Amino acid sequence: MDATQQNFTELLELANHYPSPHNGQPIRAKRTGESTLELYFETSRGLQAAEVSFLFSFVTMGVFAAHLALCAQALGHHCEMQPTLPTVEDLKHKPLLKFASSTVSFNVAQPNMKLRETLLSRQTSRKKYFEGISEALSNATIAIAAKHKQQLVKMGSGATKHAIWLNQRAVFDDMFDEAVRHELDHWLRYSNAEKEQKHDGLSYDCMELNGHLMKFMVRHYKLLRAPGIGQILREYYLRTMSDNSDVFYMLAPFSTEQQAYEVGIAVMQIWQAIATEGYYLHPFGTIMSNDDAHRDFLKLAHIDHEDKTKNFMVFIYRAGKSIKPNASLRIPVKEHLEMN
Repeated sequence: MDATQQNFTELLELANHYPSPHNGQPIRAKRTGESTLELYFETSRGLQAAEVSFLFSFVTMGVFAAHLALCAQALGHHCEMQPTLPTVEDLKHKPLLKFASSTVSFNVAQPNMKLRETLLSRQTSRKKYFEGISEALSNATIAIAAKHKQQLVKMGSGATKHAIWLNQRAVFDDMFDEAVRHELDHWLRYSNAEKEQKHDGLSYDCMELNGHLMKFMVRHYKLLRAPGIGQILREYYLRTMSDNSDVFYMLAPFSTEQQAYEVGIAVMQIWQAIATEGYYLHPFGTIMSNDDAHRDFLKLAHIDHEDKTKNFMVFIYRAGKSIKPNASLRIPVKEHLEMN
């Protein structure tokens, strides 16, 4: 293997740790020259059940673009990104879409080992959080959002508890939406054997749930509204979320593909800042896609006039310190991320 190919391989191995909705891993990368890559979005590995999921796919593209730039920095390289975004309609009709070209300048700086370790250790944690976000880190993440002309807000303790409950309600209510339920069932991994075989999706241990019970809940979803049984299942799901975490939400313009892409860049930079300080994050994506939960969250946050051109709810998460969560697996680079 020549030095250039080794540099590309090392970069993509690190980039393969990027976060994606349901751990679907929809990004493909194709080497096109000595220092250039083309980036693609594989639509079958993105979320499609809710209409808003198509625009949120551009958030995933932005997340990967920012993550790739951080990976390059960690390895002593520099990455320039040239977005060439497709349209929402393209996502609905084409299986593979180019969304950016990237030029990498190799070995132009000293590797940043701390950043590399941060990118490797960054994870979603659904465990109990024993400590919330520090004031300094909270202010730092708010500043990151402001740099991108977005607004990040930390909720009060009472609103935090209600937001966690709203997310749980949305997850359970989504079981009664056939398209969403089938999509979730497609990505859930109910056993260790299934997790090891597929190396993607939402595995039972990362969800902090018993695999057999998780499968039972999805396949017998009507019991979620049964007297007594439904309450027990809800309390079981919430048992790791009544803790000392903080909840944040972000408002941003969200009417175009470019605006959604820029949200993704900010999300990744915020996540990296949180992970650098040893904290974890748990996105509440269901509140964005579930209409009832979205509306009720706006009331909770006292947002009277949500406007996609100015202040749309684009990101909600709880964050804090927890013990190390179980690791999601990734499809090996040679089998998926790297295209020939």
